[in-house]
Amino acid sequence: MDALVAAVAELRPGATAQLERFHPAGGAASGDTVEVELARSGGTLAVPADRSVLSAVRERLPDTPYSCEQGFCGTCRTRVLSGTSDHRDQLLTEAERGDSMLICVSRSREGRLVLDL
Repeated sequence: MDALVAAVAELRPGATAQLERFHPAGGAASGDTVEVELARSGGTLAVPADRSVLSAVRERLPDTPYSCEQGFCGTCRTRVLSGTSDHRDQLLTEAERGDSMLICVSRSREGRLVLDL
């Protein structure tokens, strides 16, 4: 998909390509177990490799907002207070990635995150 966007930009400067993805790049839940601390509500969750951070958080906090569960809409954007996010979304800008993540698809690079939840 990225090659297509680059080709369109090269062939027709100023033109844009409309992309539609049906699953997140990199997969929604993969990697090692992640420990997630919920700073405001208290508690720590162990999120296994086959689950998303969002699904584990929603067991504890069922009113946590979400929509697409694929990293496209931004509804589940959550502030990261500590830890380094492994961003797997296609939405957030580099600046936004500095202090937040989409918990439906992203995980931790270091195994632990503290979220503002």
